[in-house]
Amino acid sequence: MSFVVRRSCFDAVQKRFEALVEAGRLPLPSALDDAVPAGAGMLDFRDLVLGGEVGEEAVHHMWQHLVHSSRLEAEVWTVAALGMALPGLRRVARNCRSQWRDDVEDLQAELIAGFLDRLQTVDIRAPRICGRLIDAAVRAVRRAESAGRSAQQPTSLTAGPAVPGLPWDHPDYVLARAVAAAVLCREEADVIGATRLGDATLAQATSALGLAKPAARRWRRQAEVRLREAIHAGELAFVPKRRRRRASASAVSTTA
Repeated sequence: MSFVVRRSCFDAVQKRFEALVEAGRLPLPSALDDAVPAGAGMLDFRDLVLGGEVGEEAVHHMWQHLVHSSRLEAEVWTVAALGMALPGLRRVARNCRSQWRDDVEDLQAELIAGFLDRLQTVDIRAPRICGRLIDAAVRAVRRAESAGRSAQQPTSLTAGPAVPGLPWDHPDYVLARAVAAAVLCREEADVIGATRLGDATLAQATSALGLAKPAARRWRRQAEVRLREAIHAGELAFVPKRRRRRASASAVSTTA
């Protein structure tokens, strides 16, 4: 009797990623030559990131390269982006498993779909590129879970306005999640909260920053534009208000 070993979505990505690396189709960008040992490849770079042996600037540059390249040459470099993020995707898959009612393969496929969808729009100028891509993957799973629960609930025929889902969000929580997701820095969130939600003037709120009024107004406006875009893109959904620093094994998803 023979048994067929069922390969998961993540295993398929890993195998394809390794094949592309071995074929020499995923060279490291030359800008990273000083950040890695001579002769290192993409898999070596991932191992160095996981071990905390690569600085944040190099990781950020790598992810800028991956996202930009995937938008130009989707087949090869999209696999590269998935392969580089695979340790982080495996970690969040384990975290999501307890609430997921379908097959593990479906969970992995949902994570990959959310990751790839955000890959097309993620801002590569902002920090935590990989982390934000994985956040989007988790949001996709949460939406699928929510849709599954809604489908199992009896439909009410009672007329009337729909009740918003709990918890109803306070603006302070939105700002806190924006800081946790690296959309805003702490100072930007404090100034927006003090001037838009509180009674402080812009001059009062920015006095410690040493900004002249025109510069302060422009600085706050730029932060508010980023916040609005992040809300519209769904980047703040399912983001915890506080992020604990994870062990190095998840660095591929938190240092970019």
